[in-house]
Amino acid sequence: MNPRIPLRRTRSRAAAVVALLLTALAALTACGSGSSPAGPDCPAAPGVTSDRVTFGLLFPSSGADAATFSPYRSGVDARLGVANAKGGVFGRQIDYVRGDDQGNAARNLAEATNLVTEQHVFAIQELSSASGGSAAWLHGQLIPVVGAGNDPVWNRYPNMFSYLNIFSDRGSVSTWGDYARKQGSQKVAVLSARDAASAALAREFQASMSSAGIAVAPLTVDPDTADLARLDQTIAATGADTVFSAFNPDENTRVARGIRAALPAMRLMSVLGDDQSVLAAGRQLAGMSLFTSYRPFETPVPAHRPFLSAMALYAPEQKHAASEVALAGWVDTDLMLRGIQAAGRCPTRASFTRNLRVVPDYSADGLLPRPVDLRTVADKVTPCFYFLTISGDGKRLVPAGNSPLCGRSVG
Repeated sequence: MNPRIPLRRTRSRAAAVVALLLTALAALTACGSGSSPAGPDCPAAPGVTSDRVTFGLLFPSSGADAATFSPYRSGVDARLGVANAKGGVFGRQIDYVRGDDQGNAARNLAEATNLVTEQHVFAIQELSSASGGSAAWLHGQLIPVVGAGNDPVWNRYPNMFSYLNIFSDRGSVSTWGDYARKQGSQKVAVLSARDAASAALAREFQASMSSAGIAVAPLTVDPDTADLARLDQTIAATGADTVFSAFNPDENTRVARGIRAALPAMRLMSVLGDDQSVLAAGRQLAGMSLFTSYRPFETPVPAHRPFLSAMALYAPEQKHAASEVALAGWVDTDLMLRGIQAAGRCPTRASFTRNLRVVPDYSADGLLPRPVDLRTVADKVTPCFYFLTISGDGKRLVPAGNSPLCGRSVG
């Protein structure tokens, strides 16, 4: 691993032996710590060798959230496939080691700890509803973390980088309420499950609707055991004309279909996003509104083409390449690559964090609603989203214009 140390002829035999022993000890120490010299002139760094950088990929590949997040890894593989085919970053191939947190906070911490202390990864990339489980520990260890912020902790720690924040400790944005008002909504029933992520999302939407002058009827529901007939009656009793459900995509679809069957005039809003798989329900969900944090595939930009081509080449297992979750994997990995690039030819965790934190205009080549300023760790919800509706025949997603809708912060 280390270059040989030349010995001068004037050096004593004993000194030469000591020098060789010190060289061997340094090599053993580097191997034992999971670090290798990053190059001929680079100091040792965790997860970095002369020809490779390895990060930890943390997401639920098993458990209740696995089906929802499964396209994520395909997006990661696609982005890395493109980058590595072009020579990687400063000549190093970029790779990852997986951790499966099963959407559980305790397991999220255990997996993050294993990736850092046993696998010796350079940084962490994650998409999980349980990311708060490891956030404080990763911050304490000064580990760079990138991903889509789906927990308020992403707004608290300077080592965590996100271009998307859905949750905040301090309020919401008017965007969803502004959209609902334009659709004619006057009262919205906000359905949430009992888990923390669903409840937090429901609170964000309630605040957004209230900011737009829309009445809110919050309802806590177990989507797995819900008696849909009774739920329809409960919703109807609130006088709501719109339903927003803060469940995972599979649960959203099942509950929405039940509501629409019993209450055909009810407006539906969902977090399903821009994904062709939502069209499987056909006419049953016609007119349902969705929102997305990325430029919709239905309003194409040049950055969509390399994504779709790479998905076909490096992630052919993904049935619906035009998947928002896969695109999240692509963009998260693009941000990871941007950080590794910014860290320089001798990357360290400190240089990754320091240099990525001064980027003022990260846009993922135009895939985001608007460029994101990474210079600050701001406790606020992302204000801009694109909205789509399912067409009347249930076969298409129709964008609500070519531009994102951007709201204001609300308390």
